[in-house]
Amino acid sequence: MRTNVNSVLVAALFSGATVFAQRQADVTIPFSQDIQQVLLNPVNGHVIVREKETISDYNPETQKTEWSIKKSDVVTVGALENTQKVLDAVGSVDGLMGAFQSSDDIYFVQGSPYVRAILENRDIIVNSLTGQVVFNSGTAGYRILQSQFLPEANEFLLLASEGKFFYSVLWNLQDGAEKWKTEIGTAASMAGALKDALSFKNTASEDKTEQKGDAIYTSVNGILYKLDKQTGKILWQAKDKINKFYISQTGKNIIVIKNSGSILSSSQLLNIWNSQDGTPGWKNDVKSKFIIYLEDWADKLLIAHSSGFNFYNYADGKKVWKKDAVGSNFRQVISIAQDYLYVADKTVNLVDGNGQKKWKKPVEISKTPEDPIYFLDILGGNQVLFLTGTSGNLVDYTSGKKIWKKNIEFEKDRPVLYAIDDATNTVLVYNDKKVYKFDAKTTVAPKPLAKLKKVKNEESISDIGLFDWGISLVGEGDVIGIGLDGAVKYQNPYTEPGGGSRKLMKAAAIGLKVAKSVSQDEIIFLAKDENGEYIETGRAKLFDKKTQQAGSVAGAIGDALLAKSANRFSAMKANGDYAFVLSKGANGPELVKVKKADGTEVDKIDIDNNKPIYEVDPVNDNVYYAFKNELRTYSGK
Repeated sequence: MRTNVNSVLVAALFSGATVFAQRQADVTIPFSQDIQQVLLNPVNGHVIVREKETISDYNPETQKTEWSIKKSDVVTVGALENTQKVLDAVGSVDGLMGAFQSSDDIYFVQGSPYVRAILENRDIIVNSLTGQVVFNSGTAGYRILQSQFLPEANEFLLLASEGKFFYSVLWNLQDGAEKWKTEIGTAASMAGALKDALSFKNTASEDKTEQKGDAIYTSVNGILYKLDKQTGKILWQAKDKINKFYISQTGKNIIVIKNSGSILSSSQLLNIWNSQDGTPGWKNDVKSKFIIYLEDWADKLLIAHSSGFNFYNYADGKKVWKKDAVGSNFRQVISIAQDYLYVADKTVNLVDGNGQKKWKKPVEISKTPEDPIYFLDILGGNQVLFLTGTSGNLVDYTSGKKIWKKNIEFEKDRPVLYAIDDATNTVLVYNDKKVYKFDAKTTVAPKPLAKLKKVKNEESISDIGLFDWGISLVGEGDVIGIGLDGAVKYQNPYTEPGGGSRKLMKAAAIGLKVAKSVSQDEIIFLAKDENGEYIETGRAKLFDKKTQQAGSVAGAIGDALLAKSANRFSAMKANGDYAFVLSKGANGPELVKVKKADGTEVDKIDIDNNKPIYEVDPVNDNVYYAFKNELRTYSGK
């Protein structure tokens, strides 16, 4: 089964009548100071705890602290002086200091087992598995603007600031030392780029760094550089400023986009540069309307703009198709095998790999071009499913005719949530207190499978789960279960403690966005998005023994932990039967574990405020709650 990709972790606030005795923590660990942050390590299930002066790693299995880092040990007097010089130099350039994160915080670096911490305007990177500080801006002498983890070599590629200069830095994590440092800009130029971005000047650019083979490509203030990965030597520097760049899949070319006129202009220029020397591959730039989509086919490039798309040959930059696939207000292009679905204005159409239309006429999918598109893709091999903010239907892939002559109409001011059952090629869709069943076997638009008489706060419903018994819906005001036959299994009302202005918090539908499969030859790393939900941020292959001995991340982790990690993620992706919700209880706020299958409460934990500091392990359902200076563990039930 496949659940709605738009599902997010939500907080619902339960006011049910079930009576529980006060739940005592199974384990309570005291720390020296009040706990300010807890972070679950998805690789090993440990809890990283941040106090005001200390960062620690707590192992729930042994109930012991595995490692601890004191701020005073990291931020030494010498480091303070060294880092202050960096801050003073950068701070003297107006508009640049905002580029740095200044508040104390800890988070996982994307695609890695390393934790990055900001302590009093100082960057440190810590191996979360060992507690080793592998980077410290105080001793290194520069702050980090961007960081990219290179798992194969166990290295970090950094965009860093030292004084009034900016550098590309390759940092070796094996010994915690700089491998090389190359100057690629000044603070003044960087600050100018930031100001331009805010004022929409034509020099605004998307600066980034990417690795391809033995080369590193980085752009600063719109200037693209190619560096040798082993030495850091600049191999070439572009003469023209760019706005974006992409590396071709072969690595032989760099695809560059430049604005034609101001950033508000509807036109852009595109070319491919030879990756060996940075020379243009095409005699003239291709002038295009605003580019919305690129697809690299090795020998040709698909370019979609605001009113059409076409292929362009890598060899000469000429169009492959005689005519563009055209339309007004292009919004989306979806590649399907050798065909292309594309949305223009209020319609969807289909062309083949030669740009020839496969449908006689476009299919209208929304009432206005502004309607959001929640889903548009193949369902069951020969149907196209579309769900927008105002309507939904199935379209025959071969003929382009709607399965139902009349769309199912949606209330545009209410959520549209869906859950897809791949085994039966059916879709359950929720909108405006109604549940519809989309099934290509029916010849007319189906009537609602279920109707709810009342939903307390329908606008907040943002989680839908599909189970063998039916679907669950979770929002601030309600938790609802509806059977596959349309019968309402339960509908629990919720009340929020502290008023309705607080943002949505966490629940335990963790795992919905985690990868569909976890193999035994790779390790997967997770982080949290702005809603507190776990999302996959990267994967690292578990290399052979030779590669492990060379210092790869997999080698550093070890075989036993890798096996454990794979098992954890296998368990994580299957989790989703429960929601942990914040409730207004008789004696104050409570954290309640609710079973989605029948809506019953299975656990209840007293908390001290409306914004608790806690983590839920999606593998074992353990709750780690920070109460003042205590880390309280409530084992999963």
